[in-house]
Amino acid sequence: MNEQIWQNAAQASVNAGVIPMPVTGTVIELMQIIMDEKEAAFIPVLTKPMNLQEIKEKTNLSDAELEKMLDGLMRHGVITGIPSKSTGIAVYRLLPPIPGLFEFTLMKGEKTEKQKKLARLFDKLFREISDLVQSAYEPVVDFLKTVPPITRVVPIEQAVIQKHDNVLPYDDVKAIINKFDTIAVSTCYCRHEKDLLDKPCHVTREMENCFSFGQTAEFIIKYHFGKKVSREEALNIMEKAREDGLVHKAFHVKQDVANDEYAICNCCKCCCGTFQIYYLGGSPMQSYSSCLANVEASECTGCGVCEEACPMEAIKLVDDVAQVEKMTCIGCGVC
Repeated sequence: MNEQIWQNAAQASVNAGVIPMPVTGTVIELMQIIMDEKEAAFIPVLTKPMNLQEIKEKTNLSDAELEKMLDGLMRHGVITGIPSKSTGIAVYRLLPPIPGLFEFTLMKGEKTEKQKKLARLFDKLFREISDLVQSAYEPVVDFLKTVPPITRVVPIEQAVIQKHDNVLPYDDVKAIINKFDTIAVSTCYCRHEKDLLDKPCHVTREMENCFSFGQTAEFIIKYHFGKKVSREEALNIMEKAREDGLVHKAFHVKQDVANDEYAICNCCKCCCGTFQIYYLGGSPMQSYSSCLANVEASECTGCGVCEEACPMEAIKLVDDVAQVEKMTCIGCGVC
């Protein structure tokens, strides 16, 4: 086994992401499970999002060999190949370990020994990242302040009272779903990881409630990372997620809320990767949000239901009245 090939492959994957992490033995072991040595030797070519012609200029593979290589890497969830909206030409992107490989290698819902090993390694990687952050907390946090949040919280509409009529439509899950003709649903990779670790979710037993939209959904469907659903089916799944108390998190193209959403996850405190890394001390909760919870003290009965439901532990009862820590609240509306 050529150790340098795996070292270079792992470094290339890490470089493709925004989360700072060292190339540990855990990352390398993950790579060795997910791909073969030929694929590992190839992926450092993808130093940035590239079209087919750009990749050809950096490799000696024949057209047939290159097509086979890219197809295999896409099927393994190592790269994506999605057409550019402006040109229609497929752009290939190497995925980082988190978020990226974690999601794509677990979203099929498979329960093989390989998947169980991946789950254990990703769990170990989350903890390694947290240990790294805690060992150099101030500089890491300063760096994270320069990185746009990966997600945007979409409030549960029934729980949010708007006092103005200028609410943007992207703050409504239904409006997001209704924008797209192609919708795919996949197994929740976070919940599936916990199942593989024998730590089932405490909030819901629903597994297929991670959505992708548009061209991303077409890729997900083509390579069997999920299945196509109608708008009506998607809305029904979302309604169940709302009833279960899950947080709707939207992902925008290029992490820019001015761009369209390409995915929505329905997240819980006990399984979600971003909540998990937050509670492990690996990253502050970074998410765009348009709302904050507010308590009408005169109407509060002190029942404690909102305190128990809050995934951020931002609500505490003080003298039998709920109080919200505004700096911690993410405006999800679950309370």
